[in-house]
Amino acid sequence: MRKLILIVLLYLLLQSNLFSQELRGTWIARDQLGTKEALAYAIDSIAAANFNVVYVNVWSRGYPLWKSNVFYQHTGVYIDPTYEGRDILAEAIAEAHKHGLHVEAWFEYGFVGGYEPYYPGTSGKGKIFDTHPDWVAKRLDGGEKDNSNFYWMVQTRKDVQDFLIDLVMEVVRNYDVDGIELDRIRYSSLQYGYDSYTDSLYRLEHNGNPPPTNYADQSWIRWRADKLNEFQARVYDSVKSVRPKFNLSNAPSLYSASQYTSYNNFCQDWVWWVNNNKIDNVQVQSYVESPAAFSSILDFIQTLVNDKSKVFPSFAVSPNGNTLQPQVVFQFIDVTRSKGFKGNSIWYSNDLRNYFQELRANRYQQKSYVPFSSTDWREFRQVVKISDQTNAVRYGNWSTSLIPGYENQTIYTTGGDSSSISYYFDVPVSGYYDVYAFVVPAPDQSNNVEYLVKDSSGNFVSVFVDQTNVLNKRWKKLLTVYLQEGRRQVLILSNRGVVPNKKVRADAAFIKLNRILSPNVTTGVETEKKNMNENLFKKGIFNYPNPFNSSTTIEFLISPQTRFNFSLYNSLGQKIYSFDDISNSDGRYQIKIDSTNLSSGIYLCSVTGKDIQLSSKLIVIK
Repeated sequence: MRKLILIVLLYLLLQSNLFSQELRGTWIARDQLGTKEALAYAIDSIAAANFNVVYVNVWSRGYPLWKSNVFYQHTGVYIDPTYEGRDILAEAIAEAHKHGLHVEAWFEYGFVGGYEPYYPGTSGKGKIFDTHPDWVAKRLDGGEKDNSNFYWMVQTRKDVQDFLIDLVMEVVRNYDVDGIELDRIRYSSLQYGYDSYTDSLYRLEHNGNPPPTNYADQSWIRWRADKLNEFQARVYDSVKSVRPKFNLSNAPSLYSASQYTSYNNFCQDWVWWVNNNKIDNVQVQSYVESPAAFSSILDFIQTLVNDKSKVFPSFAVSPNGNTLQPQVVFQFIDVTRSKGFKGNSIWYSNDLRNYFQELRANRYQQKSYVPFSSTDWREFRQVVKISDQTNAVRYGNWSTSLIPGYENQTIYTTGGDSSSISYYFDVPVSGYYDVYAFVVPAPDQSNNVEYLVKDSSGNFVSVFVDQTNVLNKRWKKLLTVYLQEGRRQVLILSNRGVVPNKKVRADAAFIKLNRILSPNVTTGVETEKKNMNENLFKKGIFNYPNPFNSSTTIEFLISPQTRFNFSLYNSLGQKIYSFDDISNSDGRYQIKIDSTNLSSGIYLCSVTGKDIQLSSKLIVIK
């Protein structure tokens, strides 16, 4: 009996070590984005079940679900009108990082630009098509809408590709998100590819011959797949040029244990992406109902890829509308583990509600970390609850309110006297931190509440928040500041300047390490404090997209007030144009290069000045 117990304990120990890092991901679709509370509840449930990655829908039905300047420049609209005034991605980041979850911005609709039953703010096929009617993909018969009521953008157009890359890079640069998962980087079906642009491009590359009318012609599939491969490479290179530790993933499909269905059906050659290091990992989708069928697909995958650590087998708990029993879901996970794959993603979060408790009890008993990142990547964080009077120190007169907030009751004061809350945090490591306050709006509160954020140098910056505005409820990001390791006063909430008949409500506060600005911070290592901009770009110069067709943006950072010259040269060393003796106050620069007067080829941009010598290669493809 003692021997049996020892064997069981040894098995459990081995299992714990073996699965200490495995992917446990799930997707949050539009059905859980209706309110901030619904999104928070979804993320809380995912975290409680010991999942570690959440893919949040941010590019849906032809609209961004964040405030996008890129989309506005094309359409005059910032965000899907359904979510006007919100920022789904920012909300998800706060709610998920509070738990240590990784967030990947899920570009669910990929090359899809419109969806027939859903046209807010548009006159027809999709908002992007109002501006760019020539971007609509077509079949040989001239049809545009596919069998799922989607209108697709032309995959071969460089301006379409640039548009998608610009959207991706806007997220990469501006949001402390952990990754982007692209989806529908493919054709709707083999019948597409017969728009005038693709037809002309094919003829240009095939001695004037038109595309085959047999849409399943193997050379025709290969040509379309290669164009998508070029796009995928451009996305990957653009992302990595700015954030090398950023995770770029994709959710391709594989429906067979013997055929490369994503390629054969959709011209999607995701195996090339994996084997040529143009993707960090893929969540390969399958819609099967038996562990045996799933096992066969996994065996087939292993024959396709050079490195299966980049592949995470993914499955639906309701494939084809048939709900799987929990024991069958467990077997899918067991098959994945037994074959040496490092985790699964399971869709969708809403479908998993009835599985979360049993998954945690039977397969996800302990917290696990994603295998493609350091275990401490999202562990540098702290929430201070308002009930924690050691760290949320009260001064003046505060009353308890029946209005609930982050946890149970909130407290409030009124204007007229001098009342404040000082929030202290045990900063785990030195670095740049995002500082949040939990806001509970009400009409009797002040619309100009002062939050004072304190950095490691002792400097305070005032941030004013409208506590009457319902759009500010839940986690409100105040500022990003550099904090030294140790116990620190980081935030003060004050009623200064509030009129006597208005209330100021206090609730929890939250800090988390910003991984855009502190990508190299690890446990036990205090990084040298650097200028925020230098830390982000390492005094480098980058341009994206690259290669490019219509335009590219060059970005670089140098010391503030430094004067410099900027020049662009062609491959013969001839100067195309330049800007001389320029500077600005903060040292951050963006220069947009338009290719209208540039021919295809390689160019070199140069930034020179006293103790400055930066250069970058640009590639124009027309």
